[in-house]
Amino acid sequence: MTHASPRTVRALTTAFLVAAAALAGPATASATGQPTAAVRPAVSGAAAADFTEVHVWATGVNVRNADSGTPFERCKTFPSRQNCQVVATVSRTTVTAYCQKQGELIGDSGYSSRWWTYVESPSGPWGWVNNVYITGDEHLAHVSDCPF
Repeated sequence: MTHASPRTVRALTTAFLVAAAALAGPATASATGQPTAAVRPAVSGAAAADFTEVHVWATGVNVRNADSGTPFERCKTFPSRQNCQVVATVSRTTVTAYCQKQGELIGDSGYSSRWWTYVESPSGPWGWVNNVYITGDEHLAHVSDCPF
């Protein structure tokens, strides 16, 4: 009997959950007003291997997303403080990343970036984090550009 690595199990679980969310229909807001798991990117099981880990080096970093419908589409199209509400915060942790795209220019601690990465926060919600707060260059070489 062979055992799958934790990373393989996580990738397969993520692929299953993404497929289930896609079949469930449009994303909806939870009772707290935060987007539900159905807001995760709809990707095929084969693309689940494209998920990677990134390290958020700062404390109290906002993870931003929006409820379903037009607000979600605006946030997805152009990640920004105006288009996306705070759905979680992260501090000095490693998170799963799906992709990155350009949005609002953010500057902090002498660095600035227009690139935002779509991540899964440790508490569950998916959302955008500006790359200023992620270890690496302004455009992360090991994270794919978003297909949307």
